[in-house]
Amino acid sequence: MKFKIFLVYHSHIDIGYTERQEKIAVYQADFIKQAVDFALSDAQKSRDEKNSFKFTAEGFWAVENYLKREKEKGLEKLLRAVRTGRFELTAGYLHFAELLNYKNLSRSLDYCREFCLKNGIEPPKVAVASDINGFSWGYADALIDHGAKYLITNINTHHGGAPFSRPLVPFYWTAPSGRKLLVWNGLTYHKANLLGLIPGLTPIGDPGVPGMHVEETGFIDIKDTDYAHKRIFAMVDGLRKNGYTANFLPIFGSGLYTDNSPAGDGHCELLREWNEKYGDQIEIVTSTVEEFFRYLEENWGEIPAYEGDWNDWWTDGVQSTPNETRIFRNAQRTEALIEKLDENCEIVSADEREEIVHNLILYAEHTWGHSASLSDPTKLLVAQLDARKARLAFEADVLAGKSFDKLARALGEGEFRQERPFEYTIVNPLGVRAKKQIYLPTDFWEEGRFVGRSVAVSDGEKIIPAQRTYTLRGAFVVCVVELGPHEKKTLRIEIGEEAEPAAAAENRWFDVRTDKKGISEIYYRGGERIFGRENGEFCEPVYEIFRGANRADAAGFGYSARKKMHPDIVRGKLVSFRVAEEGPVFTKYVYDFAIEGSKRTGVNLYFYKELPKIVAEAEFAKELVTDPEGMYVKFPLRVRGGEWYVDKAGAIFKPGKQLPDTCCDYYPVWRGAALRGNDLLLTVNCYDTPLVTFNKIKLWEFTLKAENTGDLYSWLTNNKWETNFRTQCAGFLESRYCIAVGEGTDIGAQLEENEYDFLVLRK
Repeated sequence: MKFKIFLVYHSHIDIGYTERQEKIAVYQADFIKQAVDFALSDAQKSRDEKNSFKFTAEGFWAVENYLKREKEKGLEKLLRAVRTGRFELTAGYLHFAELLNYKNLSRSLDYCREFCLKNGIEPPKVAVASDINGFSWGYADALIDHGAKYLITNINTHHGGAPFSRPLVPFYWTAPSGRKLLVWNGLTYHKANLLGLIPGLTPIGDPGVPGMHVEETGFIDIKDTDYAHKRIFAMVDGLRKNGYTANFLPIFGSGLYTDNSPAGDGHCELLREWNEKYGDQIEIVTSTVEEFFRYLEENWGEIPAYEGDWNDWWTDGVQSTPNETRIFRNAQRTEALIEKLDENCEIVSADEREEIVHNLILYAEHTWGHSASLSDPTKLLVAQLDARKARLAFEADVLAGKSFDKLARALGEGEFRQERPFEYTIVNPLGVRAKKQIYLPTDFWEEGRFVGRSVAVSDGEKIIPAQRTYTLRGAFVVCVVELGPHEKKTLRIEIGEEAEPAAAAENRWFDVRTDKKGISEIYYRGGERIFGRENGEFCEPVYEIFRGANRADAAGFGYSARKKMHPDIVRGKLVSFRVAEEGPVFTKYVYDFAIEGSKRTGVNLYFYKELPKIVAEAEFAKELVTDPEGMYVKFPLRVRGGEWYVDKAGAIFKPGKQLPDTCCDYYPVWRGAALRGNDLLLTVNCYDTPLVTFNKIKLWEFTLKAENTGDLYSWLTNNKWETNFRTQCAGFLESRYCIAVGEGTDIGAQLEENEYDFLVLRK
């Protein structure tokens, strides 16, 4: 039976990796221009459908850069090319690490759809994903909402893997809504280059096709079909021997064997020659992705459906830049807070918010830095790419900060002036009643007002117990208030006469048992034990190091074998423990630890007397280490019958509720994780770092079986990558958490309530 190959021609988008990010934008605009010109060229008139030039734009970001530069003339040519059916737009904007919340992930799909609707062309039915190893489950719904029916992947299994542990598998991905998206789980891109179907210089080596083995190495200049004849027939034979039963498949190729590749049309003549010689046995046609999917639907037969998360192996790299990712998460949370407070953009304009979101979207793009980030980390170009990536998080945070300040003034914040009253406007940003701790700021030059005096807080009707604590350049007066949905309230600090310190109060929610070594047990009201030291210290630092390891050995490439890496796991050694602050509002416990990889390590725990939650701050002075390593914070939490859930963009699910053989080593979370038990719901909001793992640390184990009981580990730093991501995580780091306990079952509601503080605006 004749075999058919669909050659999809594209340029893979890496914003960075091969050049400065702004240079990549120029290059990608060039590539779209080249592809448009080839699609409209006179040469197309003499080509038949099998070997006509066709181009698939991998992401709309490249098209956007082309349109910015080429303006109206370029727009007219692009629309003509699209209408010929030989230039294919796709629904996606870029390929992302799993950092965006659902709103922003969905927003990234608006760009292409809005362009199409504005210009009278049908929005694309297809999305293309290259490199990345997965997507949050909610992405399936986002794609469907934007009109997509099909998703094709070109997974790069370096440091990762494909669902089903193999490529060339079609399936329907059932979204959280129950709707279905047809997916082709494909080979990594550049296969057409490696198989000799694209003219020009290309490497000789193993193309990473299951069942096919190539031992030669070097380079070859492709000028005719001779090399392709050798490789294509061997590939088809290898696939069949490996159990592949279909008589067709798609392969992707680019003008050159490189990411960010220019376009050419020399392959069109090569395919004409091929089909004349060998087309009766193996036919190769140029194709758009949608054309391939239509053929797939008509010729595959029954296609199975799977539901669940498609957990990404590649998002672990975001913790190579822990402080930048922390700033990104703060900016995204602030933008979401602005939306809650100004839903109709009456104060902060839609354009101002869009600028924040666009920077967030660009930071979440999967490329972090230069390909030589490990081999030549001192080079200027490596530093330039690193700085530009960081700038996106910083710019998003600056813009979010400016917009928040604008909103704060509109909501009641006063001017900074010489004489300021100790009056504050408190705003609940949530649409539900909530009770929270608030921190009323005072400045260091106002300290004389408080020395030797008592403090309380008044809401005009009653006195609220308060407690002072010191912070950067001043102090806070801390109290607990309850507000209705979107309620505003005015509070005032009342300074009394000289008085004894306020007496400590009983904790209404937790029985915290301590000894000289620290917290030994924590019981929730009613008697359920949620922590015991036998499982480790509360918020214990844990360090993992692969001494002298070669990163590439464990990563594998193109479905090649991996060498098992054996790490040392080091627990933090307790140096000291103390009760640092005690009062009517909260108790602060401070741990000091000694641990390899960090010059100074501490944990601060705040137990609020009137609230069923604990706030934790883990602080590190991280040393520069060149071996693969990572720092974690361990939460040995328990509830009866407890199972862990993760909160990701568009879906909350139990680890294991995912596509077969997707990543079970770790999970990127949006707001955090939850331990749901028989009677209690315990949630952990992870404000600064998105990566978690359960029961034990599993880096480079490539586990395919999920665990959802045992300890929770928050993963703070990671330098395992030998390319693209930063390979040192040295510096001062902080990671903050809110551990809340409730008796309900709604994980999303409990995480949402603890994601946002009340606004505190000094008049």
